[in-house]
Amino acid sequence: MNSSFLPVKPVHVAIYLQHVLESTNSSSSVDTAFYAIKWAHEIAGMASPTDNQVVSRVREAAKRILGAGRLNRKEPLSVEVLKDIVEGADLSNVLQLRNACLYVLSYAGFFRSEEVLNIRMSHTPFYEGFMIIKVDKSKTDQLRQGDEVVIVQSEGNVCPVFLLKESLKKLDISPDSSKFIFRPLVKTKSSYKLVRVDRHILYATFSGQLTKSLQNIVPDPSVFGTHSFRSGGPFRAANSGVSDRVFQRHGR
Repeated sequence: MNSSFLPVKPVHVAIYLQHVLESTNSSSSVDTAFYAIKWAHEIAGMASPTDNQVVSRVREAAKRILGAGRLNRKEPLSVEVLKDIVEGADLSNVLQLRNACLYVLSYAGFFRSEEVLNIRMSHTPFYEGFMIIKVDKSKTDQLRQGDEVVIVQSEGNVCPVFLLKESLKKLDISPDSSKFIFRPLVKTKSSYKLVRVDRHILYATFSGQLTKSLQNIVPDPSVFGTHSFRSGGPFRAANSGVSDRVFQRHGR
């Protein structure tokens, strides 16, 4: 091996890795170049420029940039769009009422889809002017201690407390029930009714109903997903002057 070109300066390696990233749009190609350079220097018995912090950060940035693109992250849902969904829904229709309740509750509680879908009637005690949602399991709850989310009652139809109470009443869910709230519905001659089996709706059902609800409201419903509630709620809170400590605690 001709080692006359070694060692390579870290700044040159960083620029080269940036070039590989832009020309291949592949983090694996960046990794291949990174380890090839590292191997060549180790074989020559020289310190590798890949140990330099700047070079390592270019490699890490490639993973973050391309990783974000692969995830196809959805946009945060604005409170204006949420209001349009609820105000455009027929709340006398049990399916539309359930969906409106699911959307508003997800937004107000900063809930992930798995958190809101796993809510049971026994998890939702009501009090004067507010309710508490008990979260048994959460992605950020590493110790599995559970958590609670306090949601205050507000004015109008776009209120999670009002919508949840209406949904429970229309679906005839007993306050003493321990079953899931957001269970599948079966169509009857005049309306809908809950399935008897104690299982919550699927993520695909949640996502599909959201797409339908957005069709006549936004130009492109595909830019939103169930996580748009989880990101939209904190975004609204931050822009409304709520302190970081408060909305981070609320979002667990």
